[in-house]
Amino acid sequence: MDVNPKKAPLAPAVSQPAPSSEPKPKPKKKPKAKLKGAAKKGPAKEKPSTAKAKSSAKKLANPAREDAARQVARELSKLRSVLKEVGSAVVDRLDGEAAALALFLDGDRLPEEKPILPCAGALKAMTALLAALKVKPKKGRVKDLARIEALLSGLAAKTPPGA
Repeated sequence: MDVNPKKAPLAPAVSQPAPSSEPKPKPKKKPKAKLKGAAKKGPAKEKPSTAKAKSSAKKLANPAREDAARQVARELSKLRSVLKEVGSAVVDRLDGEAAALALFLDGDRLPEEKPILPCAGALKAMTALLAALKVKPKKGRVKDLARIEALLSGLAAKTPPGA
């Protein structure tokens, strides 16, 4: 007997069951899946094809849905007034910040006060920030307001403390 350590030892023979005399059951066939868009067999459903049938369905609207729709409309009217107030407050706040910075940099102070202005480098940086502002006012975008707010806070950060 040739012994080779690299070869795996043979597995012991497994006995197989004796063939039975009973017939094997046949596997059940699965029903075929219907394809999408395939024509259905049987009578076709009738669809209302006239404008009268469609308009009569609209006339029979649910009164509860109509009441709910009216309530939503009232709430939207209230939201519009709140939106106008909030928008006005935001615009007024940003306008006030811009006016205060302009007055400070314009030198509007009492004659006996010594002017406190940012250094020349900070003023150049402020000018560059103002020139780089890209907004499209006609579109009325919220992100334009955010850009203006960020610009004003950047300009305020460049002003000297105590100003």
